[in-house]
Amino acid sequence: MLSVMQTFPSSSTDLLSFAERVANGLEMHGAWVVGMEMSSSEFRRILGEAGQAEVAWSAAENAKAHSQARMATADKDLTAWLAKARLVVKLARGEKWSERWIETGFTDRAGSVPKRIETKIGLARRIVNFLSFHPEYGVPFAGVTAGRGRTICERMIHARDALDLARTAWAVKKRLRNTAKRVLQRAIQQVVRTVDSAIAPNDPRRLAFGLSQSITRPARKSHVRHQPYGELLTEPEPIPLLTETLPGPERTAA
Repeated sequence: MLSVMQTFPSSSTDLLSFAERVANGLEMHGAWVVGMEMSSSEFRRILGEAGQAEVAWSAAENAKAHSQARMATADKDLTAWLAKARLVVKLARGEKWSERWIETGFTDRAGSVPKRIETKIGLARRIVNFLSFHPEYGVPFAGVTAGRGRTICERMIHARDALDLARTAWAVKKRLRNTAKRVLQRAIQQVVRTVDSAIAPNDPRRLAFGLSQSITRPARKSHVRHQPYGELLTEPEPIPLLTETLPGPERTAA
């Protein structure tokens, strides 16, 4: 039996399913339960808001996952383009990094492709500017041109911005979902508390609220062997007395 002292279903799906049964119980018997302050219409409203919040959060989570996938693809393309641009710079400005590399956009002495997203975007913009002023260093068949770099960089920026928006929307929908879930839990708790106090544990109406019914089992009869009535009236057989003949002197007639 689910009582107010026990925990509610942990998953939102199970909680909404249980709340639906509680709503059905209120519609069937709520008006006749003594002390029931929660109306079926009010409970339905709370349940509906919780369901809508769950759907909205799920949609936001899917949108965030889609944005993360787009971001991963854009990051992969940008990283590959920067690696090819680095090879072109090495051919144009020397195998090892020097001050001549700074103009191309590789200001870091390591001369490597950075890991962080924002740093990659900054490097790509500098390389695009360099190739715009020096198109002769571009390699069109490899896609290392100002136009190609600008397209890949803008795609990366759009994917980043879209992911930021998706994450913000997801966080807002999650807060709304958690709030609606807590309100629903309190409403269920209120109904269950009233049902527990007003309806007997073995009352079948509990089943309509999604609660279990306590079944009272008859007491088991003890198997005690009783002596037949006739035997109780029968006198017990007498216990024979044991006599012992003691030896003595013989008597003779005079």
